[in-house]
Amino acid sequence: MIKIGYQGILNSNSEEAAKQFASTLNEEYLLLPLVSSFNVLDNVNNGNIDYGVVAYKNNTGGLVIETVQAIKFLDLFLVDEITLPIHHFLFVRDQDVLVKDILAIASHPQAFTQCKKNLTIKYKDVKLIKDEDTATAARKLKLELFDRFTAVLCRMNAGEDNSLYLLDSYLEDRDDNTTSFRIYKK
Repeated sequence: MIKIGYQGILNSNSEEAAKQFASTLNEEYLLLPLVSSFNVLDNVNNGNIDYGVVAYKNNTGGLVIETVQAIKFLDLFLVDEITLPIHHFLFVRDQDVLVKDILAIASHPQAFTQCKKNLTIKYKDVKLIKDEDTATAARKLKLELFDRFTAVLCRMNAGEDNSLYLLDSYLEDRDDNTTSFRIYKK
């Protein structure tokens, strides 16, 4: 069975890219959420997984620094690149929390970069909390690791699968917001 590790967790953008890559294989596969680019690429390098999927570049936010730093000293083979449209949604844990109640927003730094203008206009006085992934931020909100007045910026399925409440939609600054994901092997 082919093992494919990806940056992020269940419901992350990288998981979606990993699924698309896996669908091109004619073999059974196992998807493994490894959270960070370093974990993914280190596991490829050490032979623990066959392929690693990491976010590489966004057309708004530029290079994903986490990935660039993780790949720098590794001798891995670039197998494929998949580009996905990326949309960001704002979710809260409690249905009675309104936009005016939001004190903080948690997400991956790349998501904040991709939504910078809209966040500045709509949520200018809100604190931004950096998290390792958009999907981990959603999971943490569900588990009450953030307070009730913290919102998360994530994919639609990450908010829905964590039973969160949609507060705002399509916060990315560009309608054509895309991220390229690279697939590496040893």
